[in-house]
Amino acid sequence: MNAARIRALAKQAWQEVERPRLFMLLCVVGIVAMIVFPTDLESYRTGPPDRSLAVVTTDKYLRFVNTAAQAALPFLMRDPVGIMQDVYVAVGTTVATHGLKRLLDQWTIWDSRLGERPGNVKSQHNMPSGHSSMASCAVYFVPRRYGWWHLLYLIPIMLLTMYARVQLEAHTIPAVIAGMLVGLLVAALFTGRRKAPAANAPPAAAVAAK
Repeated sequence: MNAARIRALAKQAWQEVERPRLFMLLCVVGIVAMIVFPTDLESYRTGPPDRSLAVVTTDKYLRFVNTAAQAALPFLMRDPVGIMQDVYVAVGTTVATHGLKRLLDQWTIWDSRLGERPGNVKSQHNMPSGHSSMASCAVYFVPRRYGWWHLLYLIPIMLLTMYARVQLEAHTIPAVIAGMLVGLLVAALFTGRRKAPAANAPPAAAVAAK
C-alpha cells in the first residue's frame, strides 16, 4: 500500500464519522464527575485482594477478547476504512488514558490522591483505568461498525474487566468508570458506520491511484 493510498484512507476514515455529540458530551461530564467523586481509599482495604479464579482469569486473559475483536474484525471483514478508524481509536484511547493518568496523578480530591491505587499507598496512575478504557473502546467501535449483536459478549467482558480491577485493588470504582467513559468517548470520536460500496463504483485502490 503506497503513501497516497494511506493518506486517502486516513482522510476517508475521518470524514465518514458521524459523531454523536450529545453522547460524547455525556461522556465528558461523566469523566469529570468521576474525577471529583469523593473516594475513601481505606474502604477498599478492608481485606486482601480478591484473587479468585474468575477475577484472575479475567484480568490475565478474558479482557483481551474485546481488544482482539476490535483488532481482527476490520481485517476479517476486508474493511480498509475500518482498519484506519481502528488505528485512530487505539492510538487515541492510549494517548487520552495515559495523558490523563499523568495529568491527574498528583491531584488530591477530598483528601485522596487520584493517582493512588487502593493496593499501594505509593502507587501511581490510578485515574483512569487503562484496562477499562481499552475494553470499552471496543464496545463502541465493533458494534458501531459491524453490528450491535457484538454487544452480547463485549459488554459482559468490559464489566468483568472493571470488576476485576477493583477486586484486585488495582483501581478505585471511579477510576474504572472514568476509564470506560474515556474509551467510549474516543471511539465515538473516530468510529463511523461501515458503508456498503456504491453500485458500479470503482475500487477504492483504483481511486487512490489516480
